[in-house]
Amino acid sequence: MRRSVKILLQFPNEPVKPFVHLFAVDFGLVFSVYQADITPGQGGRMVLDLSGESENIDKALVFAEKNGVKVRIMSKAIRWDTETCVHCGACTAVCQHKALTLDPVTAELSFNNDNCVVCEMCTRACPTGAVSLDIYQ
Repeated sequence: MRRSVKILLQFPNEPVKPFVHLFAVDFGLVFSVYQADITPGQGGRMVLDLSGESENIDKALVFAEKNGVKVRIMSKAIRWDTETCVHCGACTAVCQHKALTLDPVTAELSFNNDNCVVCEMCTRACPTGAVSLDIYQ
């Protein structure tokens, strides 16, 4: 069965061998890098969207963990409360992935969850609390 999952990879301070390309080569997965901040000797993080056969995704994540990278399946989502929103656009200024956009004609805000990488920058920028975080268990 095919599926798509957003994951957070947390890299340790010590070097790890390059492996993300192996997600495609060895496991037949398609991936999109949504966010990456990795510094050699300091570690870092990367947010990916992986698509492919469910079994291959599971194998790729085990492979990453065996190579010293912590893996977390994203279990958070951004919620936009249309009743509270005043369409000020503050959230759009920090949304690099264009999940939150203002229509240039109507000045109405819209939210595209498919573009959202759950970086949470919009939740900090929203002055009314209309953009918040849902956490799923």
